[in-house]
This record gives sequence, structure tokens and C-alpha cells, in this order.
Amino acid sequence: MGRIIGVDWGRARIGLALSDSSKFLASPLKTLATTRQFLDTIKLLADEITAVDQLEAVVIGLPLMMNGTESPMSTEVRAVKTELEKLLSTPIILWDERLTPAGVERTLRDAGVKRKKRAQVVDTLAACTILQSYLDSL
Repeated sequence: MGRIIGVDWGRARIGLALSDSSKFLASPLKTLATTRQFLDTIKLLADEITAVDQLEAVVIGLPLMMNGTESPMSTEVRAVKTELEKLLSTPIILWDERLTPAGVERTLRDAGVKRKKRAQVVDTLAACTILQSYLDSL
């Protein structure tokens, strides 16, 4: 049974989450810092993805507007998918992530997590939420 990696793409940081082999539960994996060059960041992300054993798919959060239309960031995420497809043979799935980072941020704030600590974990938790949503749909 393969695993699935979830990606929360951001311009400063990229959150990663990984499913268990039964594709039931998403867990935080790590946060990557982006580089100044888009293609260098893509290569860094591709290296992290290929390091996962028995990978079945990659799920990347697609940040649509609340009305379902494309946002400037969703255009960037589509470019990420295109570039990753050049480097990976693993299927890449775009998954609607509306409100995911904001919801994670609000949950952490409501739990009393300090801003500095929230900044350290929000990206991986957003990736977990994206991936878990995808896993729940299977």
C-alpha cells in the first residue's frame, strides 16, 4: 500500500504532511523554507517528495477564491504542479484548500498557541488538513 504526501504551497514556507500506508491518517512531516528562485524551490520540493518510500500520489492545496474562481496564488500552484510533473512520475492532484490555512491559524490562536509557535507549525498543519480532507474523500 502506498502513501500520499500533502503540500501546502506558500511563498515563504511549504508545509508537508504524509499519510500512513493505509491512507487513513495524515501526519505533519516538515516545513520547507522557499528559496528566492522558483525553480530552485521546486527542485527542493521534488527532492523531499522523492525521498518518501512507496509514494502513490502528491496532493497540493489549490487556493481558490470563496466563489470558486482562480486566485493569483492558485495560478502559482498550477505552475508548481506543471514543474513538478516534469521532475516526478508520481501523480499530482490539486485539492481545494479554501479556508484551510486561516482555519488552522484560528484553531491554534483559540488554543492559546503563541504567534511565534503558530508560525512554526501552521504550514505543516495546513498540509495535514489538506491531505486529511483528500483522504476522507477516498
